Amino acid sequence: RDLRMSRGLGDVYKRQSFLSISLFLLTACSGEKGSHEQVSTVSIDKGVEHFDADYTLAQYQSLFKNPKTIRLETNDKCLLSANAYLLNVTPKYIVIGDKTSFYFFNAENGSFLSVMDRKGNGPEEYADIFSRFFDEEKELIYVATPNKTKLYKPDGTFVSEYPKDSISNFIGVSNGYWGTYKREYQKSHLVAFFDKDWNMKQSFFPFDAESVTGFSGGYIVPGFRAGNDQVCIVINDTLYASRKEKLIPAVAINQGKLKMPTDLNGDLERMLTEGKYCIKAENALLVNDLLFYDFFWNESRHYTLWDTNSGELLTHSEKGYAMPYNEKAIVNTPVSLIRNNKAYTLLSIDKLVQYGLASEEDDSNPTLLCVDLEN
Repeated sequence: RDLRMSRGLGDVYKRQSFLSISLFLLTACSGEKGSHEQVSTVSIDKGVEHFDADYTLAQYQSLFKNPKTIRLETNDKCLLSANAYLLNVTPKYIVIGDKTSFYFFNAENGSFLSVMDRKGNGPEEYADIFSRFFDEEKELIYVATPNKTKLYKPDGTFVSEYPKDSISNFIGVSNGYWGTYKREYQKSHLVAFFDKDWNMKQSFFPFDAESVTGFSGGYIVPGFRAGNDQVCIVINDTLYASRKEKLIPAVAINQGKLKMPTDLNGDLERMLTEGKYCIKAENALLVNDLLFYDFFWNESRHYTLWDTNSGELLTHSEKGYAMPYNEKAIVNTPVSLIRNNKAYTLLSIDKLVQYGLASEEDDSNPTLLCVDLEN
């Protein structure tokens, strides 16, 4: 079962089941103590006065530079759905995923190269996908299923599989893979680091429970995100960032009245009545000294960017981050991927129509937008 948190109260029963399992798991896990001496603090309370409308601090204006767009080829073999998302960008490939398939485009001009779709119930196929990752070095798609992690070439050729029990979310960096991992509810740790051959190097839950008064459990949300070869994950009110083979507390968030609803765990009635007023983190990513933090609060999704040195809110919008499309146009969009100080996002035709950058009659594939990220 996918351990990522539900985005809405409509999935509250799944959420409660997840939290129940998490609470049981966390009480069984030994915590790895980390130093909190240099942890930056970002206060949502101090920025909430700007949440009623779009807000941008002057210094944010120079953050994104040198926009480049690549229109992805459209043909009968690669008609991307509305659920298409950006999986990876390498010097060779633009990798797009949807619910069951993976599409490969030329990174230079967006021409279509191949599609990988092995959906099925056969021994070399996948049914339910827990997580997925494209390894640039090995040029392999990793697909985590409920019982195994399967490897495929970009053309769909099955390569091998690892009999790992339930890796629900994982992502790769240059020295290995980080994943949320469970083997047996009574014995496993939620976080593990694997080397490039998928040998588990460490298995631990990186939360210093003894330092938190009244700590009775918690949950991991969102799943791992990577930027500039660093992995980040939010645990309760702290963002942890990878340092080699460890996760180190890096940024404390949601300090003050507005918190993630850890005190609502197991309380269905309060979740239904009070849950919409609590922060529900969706994405969190630390890049240099910048915290990209997307969350749901008061029935709306908020995109925020913070300076972790000062704790200052740089921008807020319910539409996404303001990124230049060309010398004249700026679009508001989520940031899908950050690599080598470059930020990437997919812009659908519908999105481009909103800004007068495409025709309503156009039914082409999305456009990839890449901008340089300066800190």
